[in-house]
Amino acid sequence: MRRREVWRGFVAGLVAGAVLVALMYLLGPLAGLHPLPQLLQQPILDLMPGAVFGFLIDKLQHAGKVVEEASLIAALIFGLGVLGAIYGYLRTRLTISHLALLVGAAGWLVVTAVLLPVSGDGWFGLVESLTTPLLWAVLFLVYAVILEPAYERWLAPAPSLAEPGRRQFLRTAPLALAGGSLVVLGIELVPGWYRAIFAAPSGGPTAELTPVGDFYVVSKNFSDPVVDAAGWELYIHGLVDKPQHLNLPALQQIPAVTQYVTLECISNNVGGYQISTGLFGGIPLASVLDLASVHTEATLVAFRSRDGYTESLPLSLIRQAPEILLALTLDGAPLPNAHGFPARILVPGHYGMKGPKWVEDIELTTGSRNGYWENQGWNPDAAVKTMSRIDYPFEGSLLKVGANDVSGVAFAGKRGISAVELSADGGHTWTPATVKPALSSLSWNLWSASWSPALAGAYQLMVRAHDGAGALQTGSANPSYPDGSSGYHSIQVSVSSR
Repeated sequence: MRRREVWRGFVAGLVAGAVLVALMYLLGPLAGLHPLPQLLQQPILDLMPGAVFGFLIDKLQHAGKVVEEASLIAALIFGLGVLGAIYGYLRTRLTISHLALLVGAAGWLVVTAVLLPVSGDGWFGLVESLTTPLLWAVLFLVYAVILEPAYERWLAPAPSLAEPGRRQFLRTAPLALAGGSLVVLGIELVPGWYRAIFAAPSGGPTAELTPVGDFYVVSKNFSDPVVDAAGWELYIHGLVDKPQHLNLPALQQIPAVTQYVTLECISNNVGGYQISTGLFGGIPLASVLDLASVHTEATLVAFRSRDGYTESLPLSLIRQAPEILLALTLDGAPLPNAHGFPARILVPGHYGMKGPKWVEDIELTTGSRNGYWENQGWNPDAAVKTMSRIDYPFEGSLLKVGANDVSGVAFAGKRGISAVELSADGGHTWTPATVKPALSSLSWNLWSASWSPALAGAYQLMVRAHDGAGALQTGSANPSYPDGSSGYHSIQVSVSSR
């Protein structure tokens, strides 16, 4: 008997939990409440071994965050189901009025006194907002209000004399409520999940300058910050004589430069599309730091962003590389929010992880510091490896005997590209491709070749590149973790005689 009551409580907890989670996501934009799965993302990554995280990134790519968030939602609903099971168990042993409210209060205490501090939001979430504990109290009040009738009436055995319509309602009410909540969650989350997984370009001849809407986006966040330019300022402090608080109009008065830059994510797989080229505008970072009169003993520049992202660069590197920018524009317009509005750091020749978006704090200091991704085990230098990719034809294309166009991109960071070669026999023989001059010394090269198979059949096309010094791209196949993927990109095509 007791086991049946515990199970009934668990199911009632799942129903009430689904409603709580749906409301939690709906309250996000309305009341400024961050959903618990988003808050727990970072603590979970901190506990995850770097090799495991690297494996998930390599295998799942953009789907990794979707799987993580969906798993956390499922775990949260399950946990609320367990809380309901505790309610069912206590019902068999105690006769306490308003027991559901007490169980809900216990859930509220676990979230606000344990999970929110673990997430970095402080006791009761007060670091985030003074209203956070109140909002969570409302959510658990809703949970308790649904838990009690779900357990006592909706899921209780229907009285034998009850009307058929009432019995039908009692059977279907919890399913309808839980199902409706899951539908609300789906409407709220699935479109973003779909874009995260499938919005990446699917292949084709590549534009020399990536349209802003197609520029790759990678973020550690489930939900990126939205920065109000009117209240934003860049704080430069530490080992300086003149700490600076620079707002956007002040930065826009400083002479700016523009440069074509190719950015690549360190988690980009061989043949992947997490690489794009844009015209960035901004101020040389060294010039921005000079405003603060940096002390001679300073050796490290540490960055912090609005979303908590951290990164650092040696001051000597910044002094020697005028192309490192505090970027304010992309393709002649203010940075889109997804790319770090109002300001980001741009470090050509290094993977994108070295360039924090939404930057708002720069500290001059000494020693060394690991950034966000370095703490996950990624290489702190993050220098771009030589890469090349076939963009056309596509994997599995059916071509014809005779001349066929083959094209793609090659990139080696600041080293440039001196040659690209194409193989049509799986790497046994190579022929040179035509390499188009790059838009700048910081951007990729487009390459093209004419390939004329004489016979029908299956072929493996493969590409490799030489950097500006003639060094050959490594053919050793390695995953992206921990310092960027390597290997030759290849595709399979079929050739028909017709």
